[in-house]
Amino acid sequence: MTQSITEEQLAALSHNQRERLTYLEFCLYFLGEFRRADLMARFSIASAMATRDIGQYKLLAEHNLELHQPSKAYRISRQFVPVFEHRLEQVMGALMQGEGYGVESTGEAMLPCEYPSILNRPQLPILGAVTRAIRAQKLLRIRYHSASSGEQERVIAPFAIVDSGLRWHTRAFDRLRESFIDLVITRIVNAEVLDDYPKKHELPTADIQWNRVVELELVPHPAHNDAAIAELDYGMANGVLNVHVRAANAGYMLRRWFVDCSPNHALQDEACRLWLRNGIALYGVESAKLAPGYDGP
Repeated sequence: MTQSITEEQLAALSHNQRERLTYLEFCLYFLGEFRRADLMARFSIASAMATRDIGQYKLLAEHNLELHQPSKAYRISRQFVPVFEHRLEQVMGALMQGEGYGVESTGEAMLPCEYPSILNRPQLPILGAVTRAIRAQKLLRIRYHSASSGEQERVIAPFAIVDSGLRWHTRAFDRLRESFIDLVITRIVNAEVLDDYPKKHELPTADIQWNRVVELELVPHPAHNDAAIAELDYGMANGVLNVHVRAANAGYMLRRWFVDCSPNHALQDEACRLWLRNGIALYGVESAKLAPGYDGP
């Protein structure tokens, strides 16, 4: 829930200042901190103006931030409650693609457009805790609901956010299972960033599946007569689309695009337009169990 601010306080802010304060709060909420230099670089403003913006934000929500003297950074406080509205789509766009963040993006299309509704919608306070832990490279204590073991407390070392096309998850080392796993963000019911850091074997450099990159050769499904359609749809060169993907994410990608991964292209479905020609590439890929038709060794 956002903090309650009066109409007079809002009216006192110019559009440009609201833009800057919204960005300031985004940095606090999802990155855990910001510096005066961040405002200066993002909006090409002078130090004095950035200082005034910080002072204005303190007037709106003085308990939301704390100055960390050694780093000269303002950090999110435990009492943080957002002042401004933050749309999930805009937040994820900024986090995943580096898109500009502010009040300018209203979500309205420039032309008539339709796109699939997002059914898997993480709660922003949970997402914020996950992204702050990733940014600070710290451990995260969560309560997580899994299909196999119900709700449990876990301590994880998250290091990346992944959009599988169907859900958002975080790649992390899980101390409960002593392995690197994917945790669906919507299944996290509580999250707290700890003031502790992962051990060496919990760092992303130790995640074999994450660091292994596989090359997949996707071709038009042989069951369909007009291969030219698939070649046009997927921008193939010489009848093949070469895709490089992390082993940890390969299964999600193949499932999202409904790629037939059976050795003899056995899936008979009109919606299945692609076949994985080099199925051997999935050998040792743990996420391959998600791939349509895959029958591993």
